[in-house]
Amino acid sequence: MQALDRLLALVCRELGATRAWIEYASAPATDVVSAPVRDGWMICADVDDATDDTQALLEGLAASFDRVLLEAAGDAPTPAQPSESGERLREALDVLVSKVGAHAAWVFDERSPVLWGASSDGNWLTDLGRARVIGQTLGDHPPQLIMGWAGGQQLPAAPAELAPHLPTIAAAAESIPAERLITTWAAVGEASTQAGAWAWDRGSLHVRVRPLAGIYRLLVLFEGEFSPLHAETTINRALPVIERLVTDHPPVDPTPKGARIHAFVRPE
Repeated sequence: MQALDRLLALVCRELGATRAWIEYASAPATDVVSAPVRDGWMICADVDDATDDTQALLEGLAASFDRVLLEAAGDAPTPAQPSESGERLREALDVLVSKVGAHAAWVFDERSPVLWGASSDGNWLTDLGRARVIGQTLGDHPPQLIMGWAGGQQLPAAPAELAPHLPTIAAAAESIPAERLITTWAAVGEASTQAGAWAWDRGSLHVRVRPLAGIYRLLVLFEGEFSPLHAETTINRALPVIERLVTDHPPVDPTPKGARIHAFVRPE
């Protein structure tokens, strides 16, 4: 835990925090500054009079030292090792993507940070926990507007609930096209709260979501023109196969009730 203690001491020093800790939880901590790391872990700090700059600094530290946090929290729930059923699920998603002319497809559940399956072109969505947390704040704002806010070039200012996430969005958009990234994250956030099937069209991007096996969601992303009727029919035919492959996956540790915490208090 020495590396983690040094990191939390750094957070206290840089942010002027009285306390810093990491926790595994299904939602951000309230009344403190927090930033998602990966796999459901968050780094939190208790800071008096925190500002947007405080939030941005913590997110920068979390992004720089996320491996320290994950290695220190070795008992965090993680997906099982790739299995035969997992490989068959990827192959089934690849076939679906090819048949409907989509960009990518993913399977996740409504609560956990575990990505159960992705087509080959969807491997860029690796941090489902962060995508869900940020996606639920994105709303219907166009990607161009969000990136304008992230670049500090758009007025009026971004909504208060979105502003703390703009540095993270800008950093992720350096490797993933912004429109694809933002639309996918927003769809993941929305899909986690939707009980039934739904469709979403945002400019040249189109999302189709279907529930399966109770808590799971199949999300298919299209870029450019496609046939909605053909896609609908093909997805419906593929659902039983995908559902069977998902339920054949080895079990994953459940999300804990409450949180597991490692804390550091700044010495007086």
